[in-house]
Amino acid sequence: MKTLGIIAEYNPFHKGHAYMIEEAKKKSGAERVIAVMSGSFVQRGEPAAFDKWTRAQAALLNGVDMVLELPVLFAASSAETFARGGVRVLHESGLVDTLCFGSESGDLTAMQEAVGAQILKEIRARVTFLIDVGLDEGLSYPAARAKALETVSHVSSEILSRPNHILGLEYLKALEHFHSAMEPMTIKREGDYASLSLAEPSGFASAIRRALEEGQTEEAFLHLPENTHELYRGALESNTAPVSWDGLALALHYRLRMMSAEEIRDISEVTEGLENRILHSIDTCYDLPDVIEFIKTKRYTRTKIQRILLHILLDIKAREVSYFQEKRHLPYIRVLGFRKEQADILGDLTESAKCPILTNLKKAPEILDEDGLHLLALEKTATDLHTLAYPSPASRGPNRDFTAPLAII
Repeated sequence: MKTLGIIAEYNPFHKGHAYMIEEAKKKSGAERVIAVMSGSFVQRGEPAAFDKWTRAQAALLNGVDMVLELPVLFAASSAETFARGGVRVLHESGLVDTLCFGSESGDLTAMQEAVGAQILKEIRARVTFLIDVGLDEGLSYPAARAKALETVSHVSSEILSRPNHILGLEYLKALEHFHSAMEPMTIKREGDYASLSLAEPSGFASAIRRALEEGQTEEAFLHLPENTHELYRGALESNTAPVSWDGLALALHYRLRMMSAEEIRDISEVTEGLENRILHSIDTCYDLPDVIEFIKTKRYTRTKIQRILLHILLDIKAREVSYFQEKRHLPYIRVLGFRKEQADILGDLTESAKCPILTNLKKAPEILDEDGLHLLALEKTATDLHTLAYPSPASRGPNRDFTAPLAII
């Protein structure tokens, strides 16, 4: 059975996501869809607005047949690590024929040419030099990187600087890295991906999150599939959403006050003496936006700082990320949910996957090795941290990874 794979965050799932799935199924001829989804935290280093089971259910209601979890070690990382982790889950599932992703241009050929140029591997030294030149000229890091890559590869900066294009290039690189037989396919995304305006017909996740945080629930719901309204409303009424970084300020201050500069230096994505700047940030700043603003520079974007702060909270070290990236196979693939009418997909996954399949975490000690249990423990910590940021203290119970049922529609 032809199967389409998508790597997503669904933070939250909105009408634009539903459109992409529908178009991708038409274009690929796929009969079923598997989504690899970030769990409690997303690639920008932020807590997901809704918990992962709510987001998985929304996806299952709108064209996805199975949702697999992208481990937080990969999900809250750089574009390269995020993409490689997502592609690896789909690749090692053994079920996916086509990998689909959104892009601003919808031009797969141009993106493949960019990857074919080996711009991020064979000429890394030249690119690094040009990035430094751009930074010295006062450009932000993303702008300096795009300019450097365009200079070296002669590929349009439009391809190299837009957020979905950047991820798309990393997906294509990952397919090559794993020698995957999955065929790539891209669907054009319309509008400004980072817009905070709800003016677009399908809305954008960032604008929807902002509206929910500001209490503009009905305005936000106009951009969410109608069949998800009850689901999302239930999360809002139970005060388990929306979740934001503000709820983690106390935990972050405590963690930083317990750490030395040497310990921070070992954390993933911390480079070039940034550990001292991070430690000094809490001397004069308390509110999280002020802490991030203190640390942020043109070289270090807000997104990267958010990821680093999350890595500090979760104690994710650089060597840990490298270790799991270099393993021959994933320690496990975790199922978050599936559609009853496609129940055979679970059996197919168990039969074809290159690693153990987790559906009931209570059975993990019986089927996982030491690495698997370590990665799962990190996931539990991430979920517990996410619940600490729920709007209502009464909803902040621990161990949801072991008590929340699979999302089954």
